Amino acid sequence: MHTVQPATHAREGPHPANVGAPPPQWRTPHPAQTKHHRYRPTTTHAEEHVYVLTLRLSPSLHEPLNDLRTRYFPADRLKVPAHLTLFHALPHSELDSVTKTLEEVAGQTEPFRITTGEAFKLGKAGVAVSPAQGTEEGARVHAALRERWQGFLSKQDAKGFKAHWTVMNKEESEEKVDAAFAELRDWTKQTGAQGEADGLTLWRYDHGKWIYMREFAFKGAGEKTDVSARH
Repeated sequence: MHTVQPATHAREGPHPANVGAPPPQWRTPHPAQTKHHRYRPTTTHAEEHVYVLTLRLSPSLHEPLNDLRTRYFPADRLKVPAHLTLFHALPHSELDSVTKTLEEVAGQTEPFRITTGEAFKLGKAGVAVSPAQGTEEGARVHAALRERWQGFLSKQDAKGFKAHWTVMNKEESEEKVDAAFAELRDWTKQTGAQGEADGLTLWRYDHGKWIYMREFAFKGAGEKTDVSARH
């Protein structure tokens, strides 16, 4: 279960420098380092925290995908709910700017419909489901944010919108992967799910876990607690 933090905690200071304090998510790059790690924000100092940004989805869409993820994902590695990620590592040092931009872009974006598309394999260890309807709208939101944040985005986040629901990953048994893929392929063709994206959700990445921070409702959608934060 995820710990839900009040919105007033969205800006947090560094951990006290004591023995029990966890290390920063990204340390200061070495002066001789000429290339940034593809997952690291392109800032020049240590980042105590980084943040994940996802689309806020209606229960009719999130809940069936989360049920599938809970069913198929290896239990000992299941740390976060089902999600459609826009950005993976927004730096804590830019949190004020990030928050301001999210408020502006979300306030100018209308809720849009999203449906599930096809199931596909993630190499030999996983299975995912792509969105069908809603990809163009999602790409526009991603592009609007990416343009404002290009000065500090990681190489991964600087790329285009390629979100999907990861239903299974890090599975060592190829037989289980094949079985899950066959079942998910049938599910997407025969049933699937549909709903809408009506906002954005910001999470603090905490060494593998995501801690809910706050939301940014799309125009006219209103505030509500992201359903995924309850899982």
